[in-house]
Amino acid sequence: MMNEIKEAIERALPRISIRLQNELVLVCPVDTGRLRASIKVTSDGMTITISMVDYGIYVEFGTFKQRPNPFIRNTIRNKIGKIVQEEILKSF
Repeated sequence: MMNEIKEAIERALPRISIRLQNELVLVCPVDTGRLRASIKVTSDGMTITISMVDYGIYVEFGTFKQRPNPFIRNTIRNKIGKIVQEEILKSF
């Protein structure tokens, strides 16, 4: 049974990555659009990676001059559970 669950997760990860990327693009703060256009979510094995332009970290966590805008953390907190559940169930 555990092997079947692991295989279902591995099959679902590419779809989870796409849906997470779509959610992040929707909520990303926009000034020039460069940050939003740079968001990429990929999966490799059992790992999901989020990448973007270098200054995305400053948008997410803020600086001494700029308040944080935690769009990544908020999206993961609010959306990832539902996305993972739906996509893994599709994989069985």
